[in-house]
Formats: sequence, C-alpha cells, structure tokens
Amino acid sequence: MRIESFTEIDFYAIYLKKCTSNSVYGSACVRKASSMNTIDAVISAANCEAFDFLPDLIGIVRPNGSYIYFNKAWRKHTANTAQDFASPEWIKCVHPADRRDVETAIQLSYGNGQPQETEFRIEAQSSNPQWFLLRTAPHADEDGRVLFWLHILTCLHKEKADDLALRHTARMRMEMLNVSTDCIKLINTDGTLAHMNEAGCTALCVPQDSDFGMDWLGLLPPEIGEPGREALKKARNGICNRFFGISQTPGESPRYWDNMLTPLLTPAGEVEAILCVSRDVTAAHHDEQRIGMLLREVSHRARNMLTVIRALMRRTVPDPHEEFVSILDKRITSIARSQDLLVQDHWTGATVQHVVVAQTVTVGDERSQRLHIDGDPTIKLRPEAAEKIGLAIHELTTNAVRHGAFSNPVGTVSVAWNIEKQDGERFFRMRWKEEGGPPISEPLRKGFGTALIERNPRGVNGAVVVYRAEPDGILWEFTAPTSGALTFS
Repeated sequence: MRIESFTEIDFYAIYLKKCTSNSVYGSACVRKASSMNTIDAVISAANCEAFDFLPDLIGIVRPNGSYIYFNKAWRKHTANTAQDFASPEWIKCVHPADRRDVETAIQLSYGNGQPQETEFRIEAQSSNPQWFLLRTAPHADEDGRVLFWLHILTCLHKEKADDLALRHTARMRMEMLNVSTDCIKLINTDGTLAHMNEAGCTALCVPQDSDFGMDWLGLLPPEIGEPGREALKKARNGICNRFFGISQTPGESPRYWDNMLTPLLTPAGEVEAILCVSRDVTAAHHDEQRIGMLLREVSHRARNMLTVIRALMRRTVPDPHEEFVSILDKRITSIARSQDLLVQDHWTGATVQHVVVAQTVTVGDERSQRLHIDGDPTIKLRPEAAEKIGLAIHELTTNAVRHGAFSNPVGTVSVAWNIEKQDGERFFRMRWKEEGGPPISEPLRKGFGTALIERNPRGVNGAVVVYRAEPDGILWEFTAPTSGALTFS
C-alpha cells in the first residue's frame, strides 16, 4: 500500500462539507454531530446526489464502517458483478487474491484515521477481473473527530493492462538476452554496471539477483584492465571499439573473450549508456592455435623438402659450383622466406614491408644504407600476391647487386607503395627505382629472371607490370586493384 497526494479526495470532502454548511442544519450541526442519526442527517442534507456526476466509484461510510451512500457510478457497476456490489458486502466481489489487501487497508485507515490506498481486482461476470485503486479518506470536524469516510474506487484497468503488457515485453526481452551465450552488459557512463544477462553474471561471478551498480572494470581480470579502460574511454566519446580479454574461474580452464563496446545515444546524440557484448571465442582461439601449429609443421616440412631439393640439385649437376646452381638455390630460399611470412599470419597474407625486408636482406649491411623503403607498414598483400611480388623483389635485388645500383658504392634503390584512387576504384601501386648505378641497356635475351620480375606478378588478378631500363637505372612498377592484391583482414 502506498500513500500519495489526496487532492481529488480533499475536493470531494470539501464539497461535502460545503454542502453541509449550507444545509438547514448549518456548520454548527456538523461540528456538534455526535450521534449516528445526526451524522446521517447532515450527510443526507448535503445533497449527495451531486457525486453521481463524478466518474469514480464513491461510497460514503459512517465511522462505524456502515455505508450511508453509493454514487451512481458505484451502483452502475453492480451490473458487472455476480453479487450486489452497492452494499456493505461489496468486498466479496474483490478477487480472492486481493481481498486481504483491501480489508487491511480499510482496517488500517479506520484504526489510525489516516488515508490509505491499495490496488486490487474486482471479479466480473462476463469479462476478466478489472483493476481498481481503493482510496480511503476520513473527514473530521474541527475537533478532529471523524464524521464520515470516503471510499473512492478509480478504475485502473487500462493503465494496469498497459503496465502488464510493458512488464511482459520487458520480461520477454530479458529472456531473449538470457538465452544468448554472449555476455551482454549495460554500462553507465560513469563505468558502473547497470544490468547484465545470465551469461554475464556467470562469467563474472555476479549473483543473478544482484542490484548491480558495481564498477565494471573492477570485475575484469587485472591483466586486461588497461585495454578495458581504454575501450570504455572511447565508448564514452561515442566511438565503437573492441578489445580481447581472458578470464578464469577457480578450477576451470581460461576463457577468451572478444569484447565489443557500442555507445547508446540520446536523440540529441549524447552518450547515455554503453552496451558491451562479450563473446566467448575460446574455441576459436584453440582452433587458431591448432591451425598455427599445423601450419608451422607444414612450413617445417616444406623447408625440409626445399632443403632436400637443393641437396639433390647439387649432387645431380656435374659442377655444383656453377652459377645457375647458386641462382636456383637463392630462388628456392626466396620462396622459403615468403612461406615463412605467410605462416606467421596463418596464410592470411603478409605486409608489403615484411616482404620487401625479407627479400632484400641479402644486400648486406653496407648496401642496406642505400635502400630506401617508404610505404604504409600496415598494407597487407594476399598470399598469392605476396609470393609473386616476393620473387620479383628477390630477382630485382639480385640484379641490382650484380650489375645495377648496388654494384657500385654510390647507387641507391627506392621501394615505395601506396593506395591510389582512380575512376572511383582503389588501386595498389608499388614502385622499385634504381639511381646512381652504371648505365644499363635492355638485354638482348629475356631469361627466366625477367619472367619472374615481369610476367609472374601479372598472375595477380588485374595486375599491370612495367619493367624497363631507364637512363638513371631500372624502373619496376606493379599496379593492381586492391581487391585482387590486398587483404584487409
């Protein structure tokens, strides 16, 4: 039971008092009324029929609890009940589950002389029980003596139905969150936890009946506290972001999580809360570890196979010291380096910078000072592109050392790459340019090395390769749509 403002009840009581003060008995009669007959006379003279124009169900009650008058709305409701509702027995029409609350409210009001209220249902003949609000209000004379009571019933059925529908919707939404295996949390902008589904409570060892309100970062393991703090800071600024974490409950294996934070905005665009969805990626983590182990094993076996091929090659040719044996050996080594790079990233690709550094490592420390590398270190080649471009860079490096810019003390090599936009399409462009080397003329015959530099990279979808000798040195350019050459995973 709750007590609220009784402005409407006060109006009813004041109206009744005004009627009695204008009656033949006058206000003095109201002040001096001490017997039941006198009170009945005062109220009868008050023209109670005026209450018939009010929508609420209103009953006027003597101090001893007997009813004097029921207004029209109250009497009319009798047609909806199985028993005579406009009688002192009206409480029998109250739903059995609510009857005790109604009786308690009335008795408590009679006992302490204070207003009371409670919500309850009235059983109906042809429909579901209807919800009402009972308000009891005493009306006393100037000496504080209760002259009569007002029992006011206000229909709450629509409001209650709307409330129940809202509660049902909220419950169904909560059930929807609870069936998810993701840990779903609602975080206030101050970092405290507003709510969390069952999976989240289990993962963070928080009782499901908790009122929450605790610091969210305090629930995370210490080792991921800083990434969580940075993610929360970004989310407060309206930026969606994620971080990876690990948790472990006593007696269980570690669990790995992908935590995604999404700011929830007001219509004005201000962050009012943060949604954090933590997905258990333990199985995926173990799969990645297993795949990584298998790839490393495959790489190891591939390198062993390449070693066997190199050994067979040396033992098969008449003279293992011939130049072509050394050239083939270095090309096999170049392939092995590319494979190592791809294995490191689980064959998802390799960055351009890693490919260039790996394939130019043979120039030595002195020449490396004259090798200028410029490009976004995060741009990543697809596996096929990494292998083909890797071989091309290896051949270019070998040629530069033998008779190009690295064959003298002053020549330089610049390797640059970027992403350009042309006619609405994005292209990856890579450029190898030598300067300061000895004069170079176009070879009379193009061998296998030229094929690796020029034709092999064209195997990348949509690729165009330019390879020529310019007056100041060799120029090699590779251009391909980013969709065919790069990966953005």
